[in-house]
Amino acid sequence: MKKIFGAILVALTLFMSNSYGQGPRSYYHISNGWTDLNVSGKLAGKFSWQIENQHRREDMQGDYNESTTSGNPYNNLNQHVFRPYIHYQANPNVRFSLMPLGWIGSNRFKDGKPSAFFAELRIAPQVILSQQIGRLKIDHRLRYEFRWLGANQSVDEKSFLYGGDFSTSTFKERFRYQLKGTMPLNKTKMEDKTLYAQAYNELFVNMGQNVANVNLLDQNRVLIGLGYRFNKFYSVEAGYMQQVIFRFNNADKNNVDVNNILQLNLAISNFEGIFKK
Repeated sequence: MKKIFGAILVALTLFMSNSYGQGPRSYYHISNGWTDLNVSGKLAGKFSWQIENQHRREDMQGDYNESTTSGNPYNNLNQHVFRPYIHYQANPNVRFSLMPLGWIGSNRFKDGKPSAFFAELRIAPQVILSQQIGRLKIDHRLRYEFRWLGANQSVDEKSFLYGGDFSTSTFKERFRYQLKGTMPLNKTKMEDKTLYAQAYNELFVNMGQNVANVNLLDQNRVLIGLGYRFNKFYSVEAGYMQQVIFRFNNADKNNVDVNNILQLNLAISNFEGIFKK
């Protein structure tokens, strides 16, 4: 644990140096609406499965053109994320996971219209370390991503492709650390009919041999929200997330996206039990 948090401290130090150690940046504030469906169930023994299906929509279409702003954070489909997981619960405080193959489709925009589409394939091992402090549950999630980014494909207006062109692809690696706190508000523990608060911070760091120091920091996410657990099968969550992405996609390499995100989640747990009488 000390080695893990030592590495995280180094990453945070690099985050600060990269964030403030360079010249003036250009910040672009974009409104987003993310909806997420999480379905999970049990396998044999300590094994379980999970499927995450997420739609990420946005108002200003990612081309830094203020005139394309519609005022609707759900106006355009920016990304579709599909991530399956296999989990192994080693003990109540340690869970190992593997995403065997995830798919992420993304639209690029120009003048408020889709101009290109690219897909990404992703494999990711992760571990979640949990600790209970009174009513507060703290989760440390560490994830390492192996990413294959496909080629750009032309699209028609307002279209979104599925699949992807991987005839040429770019390989990248990324480390993610999420610190999350969850606390029941109207109960002493998480059970049926529980209202709860949650907050997290997640740091993304580019990894691998070909990452220049200036590109080490990828993004950071901060979320605060509320959730309600109806029973052991259904939970809903709503929250505000601020996502800061260092783009490096212009000549001065100083573009920063500040995404203000309304996030809505529906979680379906113990899926196999829903159909039992």
